[in-house]
Amino acid sequence: MVKEYYRPTSIGEALDLLAVSGTVAIAGGTAVLAFENRDKPERVVDIGKLLPKAILRRGDELIIGACATFQEVIEFGQMPAVIATAAHSMANRNTRNRATVGGNLAGNKSCSSLAPILLVLGALVEYQERGKPAATAPLADWTSAPRGLLLNVRVKLASGLRASSLRASRTACDIATATAACSYRLEGGTVRNLRIAVGGFAAHPQERPDIARLFEGAALPPKPAIDKAVDPLLRAIADQRGSADYKRLRGAALVADALHAAEETL
Repeated sequence: MVKEYYRPTSIGEALDLLAVSGTVAIAGGTAVLAFENRDKPERVVDIGKLLPKAILRRGDELIIGACATFQEVIEFGQMPAVIATAAHSMANRNTRNRATVGGNLAGNKSCSSLAPILLVLGALVEYQERGKPAATAPLADWTSAPRGLLLNVRVKLASGLRASSLRASRTACDIATATAACSYRLEGGTVRNLRIAVGGFAAHPQERPDIARLFEGAALPPKPAIDKAVDPLLRAIADQRGSADYKRLRGAALVADALHAAEETL
């Protein structure tokens, strides 16, 4: 039950409030209503009107404000299809109208809809810590040690890059059982600069260079061969959404599907 509610007027004030132990930041508020946080937050800081919300495309760079909603990502006319597809995997329109890009990334959940595709696209994040100026870091570095408030996500859109993002879940509106995303170039039938990220196989979404190395510098194998090669490298935790074996098998199939589904959509 919320006992203290704050709406700061500056990022500095927000960071001071969030320094108090047990304080939770909210923007869209969807994460606070789900998972282990339900009914627990007593002190919340509303940053929904404070952080950047604009989505811009400047040449080959895409900038997404942390408070942009999933629906706004989908509706932005110059959004790469692969990122819009990842946002659309959050099937409930009411949730997409509230859920923010920053909240989805800052929550750092293994089932994040956007983290896998942004990881393989080499996204950078702008963030600010208490008492420090804004800084920029690779998303992979920031998610390994989250700090401060996310301000913007920046993605360099490279011509000729193929990418895809897929998820598996029990129902369309359920959280993901597993996610897989990839990006690579296809040069003369050979896979180059391959990056693969998965969700559902660790506490947080992860880029998996060990899986990418299996297929780098060679022709893309058939799906059954990819499935067989990836399966031993995945480890899952059983829960109400499936057994560890089921999740491992589903995850390997998702990686195979993602590699074959990748298109030049940037």
